[in-house]
Amino acid sequence: MKKKFNYIFQSIFVFSMLCQTILLASEFQKTGTTGFVFLEIPVTARYMAMGETGMTLTDMKSDGLFINPALIALSDKKVSFNASHANWYVETTHQALGMTYQIPLFGTIGIQAVYFNFGEIEKTINPTSEQTGSYIDLGTYTAGAYALGVSYARALTDKFAFGATFKYVRETIDAYHADNIIADIGFIYQTGFKSLRLGTFLQNFGLESKYATEKFKMPQHLRMGISSEIYGSLNSPNHVTMIIEAVHPNDANERIHLGMETVLINSFILRAGYKFGDEEENLCVGGGLRFNFKGKSVGFDMAYLNHETLDTTIRYTLAMEF
Repeated sequence: MKKKFNYIFQSIFVFSMLCQTILLASEFQKTGTTGFVFLEIPVTARYMAMGETGMTLTDMKSDGLFINPALIALSDKKVSFNASHANWYVETTHQALGMTYQIPLFGTIGIQAVYFNFGEIEKTINPTSEQTGSYIDLGTYTAGAYALGVSYARALTDKFAFGATFKYVRETIDAYHADNIIADIGFIYQTGFKSLRLGTFLQNFGLESKYATEKFKMPQHLRMGISSEIYGSLNSPNHVTMIIEAVHPNDANERIHLGMETVLINSFILRAGYKFGDEEENLCVGGGLRFNFKGKSVGFDMAYLNHETLDTTIRYTLAMEF
């Protein structure tokens, strides 16, 4: 048993160092060097309300598809489903669907779909010397992006689980498009010391893609986090959880995210988070409601995100387990 835990720790350490090396090796001017930035948008309201933290919370269920695929191996329900919607900045919209299914003696599989709609955009060109006006109106064009993913996760022991997701991503602007295949890989370890949990997550790992003749990198994030209950336990009706996560993106400076979740009588939830090092987005708050409906566990979450320059945004998530 001791050798098994040593192997687990060594695997996490080697994985983390490898991720760090991959991300650091390509650093020079970070800002504006990646594409598919819609993949950086927080997908679920619970995750967003806690300052984009939660990769070490073992009760995430299908939310884990978008936060750390290792988490879906730890669900206590056979089937878990969620749907999320947000009116994002400058009249764009963002939606997502996710579902997990447990297979005895095999593990947990999951599927996900994320869609980002830029809406209609006015299309213009500069006039020639023979034309009048400051520009020529050509009508409108559309732009959007989506990701489709398949996940697999398994708990190797009662304390350690891993998960991986493979995603096909595609982004279109008018007649142009770019696509790619990328991967997410995550681990979670329940230390056994009180309720302390550790996790590592590499998100959006993949090769370069290209729009027309312009190449760009994937928006890779390496996340490492810890969480623990400062009151009660994660399974008790009343508890308070604190979360700290370090985020190393390849297109921005490193950040520290703090999150807190308070659950009352296993039904009412209050959440808050703060992102240190983010110049535009920082304070996040939200709440949730859990209840049983015809034998199914139902949850509704809402999150509010403050932005220093653009409009604030609200995200909604509906989740079911059975």
